[in-house]
Amino acid sequence: MRTKPPGERIATLRDGREGRIRPITPADVPLLMEFHERLSVNTTRLRFFTPLRRLSPDFAKHLCTVDYTKRCAFVVSFPGDNSIHGVGRFEAESRRSAEVAFVVEDAMQGLGIGKLLLDRLVEQARLRGYDRLTAVVLCENDSMLTLFRESPYHAEISMEGSQAFVKMDIGTRELNAAAS
Repeated sequence: MRTKPPGERIATLRDGREGRIRPITPADVPLLMEFHERLSVNTTRLRFFTPLRRLSPDFAKHLCTVDYTKRCAFVVSFPGDNSIHGVGRFEAESRRSAEVAFVVEDAMQGLGIGKLLLDRLVEQARLRGYDRLTAVVLCENDSMLTLFRESPYHAEISMEGSQAFVKMDIGTRELNAAAS
């Protein structure tokens, strides 16, 4: 079942610029492929656990085709420009849990885009009845692990070999605790 896409939002980045957070759409396939080509080998390795140089058109289409219930994705661009600078997504693991993943263009890292995407994904996940988000991150990905540790979602992180396994309880009780 396909759900109506959520609305777009404008948020202020750490450098004072406005960022536009909007749902991904199938029309974003060429923009996603261009975005991916701007990523460094290291950034793609940290996101996909392999230095994936190019997205195939079929894989890009798959990534851009979501139902906003079991699969959801948002992109960050600037007002008036559709170029993608960051992508965050979740995919259902079970009825109550979904896995999240992010990637931010190298030149835009450190501006708070990951946090904006995480908060937007948590909001959408809660609306869809999820109370837990998980992630698998390479242990060397300090930026991503810091994002999870500093989030208000009480991330539990366990390390196993070269991977970190993240669990965040995002249910309404966590929302109420974070608001206190």
